[in-house]
Amino acid sequence: MLPIEFQAVLLAGGRGSRFPDLTEGRPKCLLPVGPLPLIWYPLNLLQRHGFQDVIVVVIESQKAEIQQQLEHTSLTIRVEYFTISSDHDFGTADTLRLIGDKIKSDLFVVSCDLVTNVSLYPLINKFRQHDATLVALLMKGCDDDAIVPGQKSKEKPERDLILTNLNTNRLIFSASLSDFEEQVSLPGHLFRGNGKVQIDSRLLDAHVYIIKRWVLEFLQESKGFSTMKGELLPYIVKKQMSQPFNHTEVEKPMSDFNVNPHVDDIFTFVSHSLLAQKIAETSLYSEEKHKPSKNVDLIKCYAVKARKDSFGVRVNTLRSFCAANQKIYSLIADMSTTKIPLVHPNSTVESNQVTQCSIGENTKINSKTSLKNSVIGANCVVNPKVRITDCILMNNVEIEEGVVLENCIICDKAVVKKGSILKNCLVGFNFIVPEGAQKEKTNFTTSSTHFMEI
Repeated sequence: MLPIEFQAVLLAGGRGSRFPDLTEGRPKCLLPVGPLPLIWYPLNLLQRHGFQDVIVVVIESQKAEIQQQLEHTSLTIRVEYFTISSDHDFGTADTLRLIGDKIKSDLFVVSCDLVTNVSLYPLINKFRQHDATLVALLMKGCDDDAIVPGQKSKEKPERDLILTNLNTNRLIFSASLSDFEEQVSLPGHLFRGNGKVQIDSRLLDAHVYIIKRWVLEFLQESKGFSTMKGELLPYIVKKQMSQPFNHTEVEKPMSDFNVNPHVDDIFTFVSHSLLAQKIAETSLYSEEKHKPSKNVDLIKCYAVKARKDSFGVRVNTLRSFCAANQKIYSLIADMSTTKIPLVHPNSTVESNQVTQCSIGENTKINSKTSLKNSVIGANCVVNPKVRITDCILMNNVEIEEGVVLENCIICDKAVVKKGSILKNCLVGFNFIVPEGAQKEKTNFTTSSTHFMEI
C-alpha cells in the first residue's frame, strides 16, 4: 500500500560544500560509509518500509556514476532518476517544485545524507491518524563524540529550536538556532492556547517529511520559497495559527517569501473533504480546544521524535561523516535484510590482522599489516609493515611501506609515502604526503603551500 499511498523522493543533488576536500572528484552521495556508498542508506531505509519505487534527484553530470554504483548493490527498489543542472544552485523546495508534474500522490521526502536505524512507521501512522498536512522526523544528534581529523573547524554544530505540543506532538515552531543572535525571543501566542509546550534545542530536523500533495501545488505557484527546512516548513507551521485569507479585505503582505495573497494563499490549496470537515465539527475530541476548529482542521503539522536509543546522523559535515563511519559496523547488520559482506570478493587480503574493517573492490592488503576499525575503498594498495587504526581510505589510495595512520581520512588518489606517521590528519584529493612525514592534526591539501596545523 505504501508505494500507492505515497511517492518517495530522495534528494541527492547536494554538492557537499561543507567538506570540499572529501567531495573533490566524487558526488557527495557516493561518500563511503562503511562498505557502502552514502546513498545506499536512505534507499535501503525506504525499501525496508515497503517502498518499491523512488524518484532520485541527482545532478545531471553525476547520474551515470551514481547509477553505476547502485547497480553493484543488492537493492531491489526501482529508481527513476530526475536530473538537475549543475549550473544552478537549487534548494530543496526548488527541487520539489521541478518534479511537481511527476508527483500524483502525497510525498515521502528523504535526504540522501541520512544514515539511521529509525523506524518510519510512527511518521506514517501520525500522518494517517490526523490527516496531517506535514509530518517531520526529529532525532537526537549522534556526532558529539566523534573525533574529527585535520585542522580544527570553526563551524558550529547544527542546532534547531523546536516547539511542540507535549501531548499531541503538534509542531508549533521550528527554526535554526543560527537564525538568532545571543538571545532567543519567541512571541507569546506560541504558548497561548497550545497546552503544554516542550522546547527542544538538542534535536535535529532529519530532513524526512511526509507532505500532502496540495502543498506541492502551492509550492509550484509560490516561487519565493527556495529551501524546505529554512523557508517552506516555518511558513506552513506558522499558517496553522492563521485565518484563511479574506479576499474582500485590503490586500496586505502575508509572508517574507513574496507570496501573492490572491494567487498563492495557502488556504486555497488545502485539499479538505466535506466528510472530513463534518467529522471534525461533530467530533467529541479536540486536541486543541482553545482554537477554532476550522483552523486546526485545515493545516496540521506534526513532529515525530526518534527513540532515544536510536542512531541517526545527517552526513553533511566532516564531523557527522566521521561519526557515521565510526559507528556503522555495530549497526549495519540490523539495517539490511540481506548479509552485507565487509570484504569485497575481488579484493586481496594477505594479512591476518584485520579487525572490523570494510575493504573495497580490487584493493590489495599486503602481509605484515594491521588494520583495525577502518574503511578501505576500492583500488587501494596497502603495502607491508603498515598500521591503520580508525581511518577512512577512499578510492585509489596508496599507502607505502612502514606507514602508521591513526584516525585519518585519506581522500581519493592520495599517496602516503614510506615511513610516514600521521595522527588525526586529513589528506586531500590527489595529494602526496612526503616520505617520513610525522604530523598530527594537519590538513594536507593541494591548494595549500604549507601544512595547516593546530
